[in-house]
Amino acid sequence: MDKKLFLESTAAVSGIHIPRWSELPEFDLYMDQVIGLAEKNLGALYIDGKGLLTPSMINNYVKSGVLPPPKNKKYNRTHLAILIIVCAMKPVMEISAVSDIIKQSVAAGSIEAVLDEFARMYENELASSIKKAKLAVETSHNDEILSFIAIENTLKASAARTVAMHAYRSIKAAAEPEKKAAPEKEPDKKKEPPSKSAPKAKKKGGDPETPPAAEEKSAAKPEKSE
Repeated sequence: MDKKLFLESTAAVSGIHIPRWSELPEFDLYMDQVIGLAEKNLGALYIDGKGLLTPSMINNYVKSGVLPPPKNKKYNRTHLAILIIVCAMKPVMEISAVSDIIKQSVAAGSIEAVLDEFARMYENELASSIKKAKLAVETSHNDEILSFIAIENTLKASAARTVAMHAYRSIKAAAEPEKKAAPEKEPDKKKEPPSKSAPKAKKKGGDPETPPAAEEKSAAKPEKSE
């Protein structure tokens, strides 16, 4: 096992710096510039250099609502901040979950504060893991130490992901409004005015009711003699 290669490659990653909000370009960027900036700052996180960010990925993020639509095909600092967080978290969580977590965090503060806190936490976690692995390699005479480091960190990542997904599920459940089962109300029946064409009320005998005035005229009319 090549311990030297491990130490050299992790040394390059240990010094990684996640851009803070104030360090992002204040002017808008085209898609190829966005990808270039991401590769420059986060490329070391991906061993094979693949899967970091592509034009199709960005388009899909916009379509699915992970990213807000660009203006005139240009992306601003908010786009960049979201993409940085997504690129670092997507190897561990689904994109939809990452997006929900970002939106929840931004709702409680601001995208500026979310990016800066994320960058600080990520750098600290990465530096701590690399420091521990480096110390184990340098002090161990076991040829299988790299296998042990790989297994140990994989298990830690898996366990951490489990905790993260439970936290995400709880956040999502709390965000959804509680649906209380309320009895359905019957629609109010408005009293409609009687129609002009409505039939006249009938007497008990079934004949239509004769107006009083008509009855009087009928009684006063003399009968014709034959």
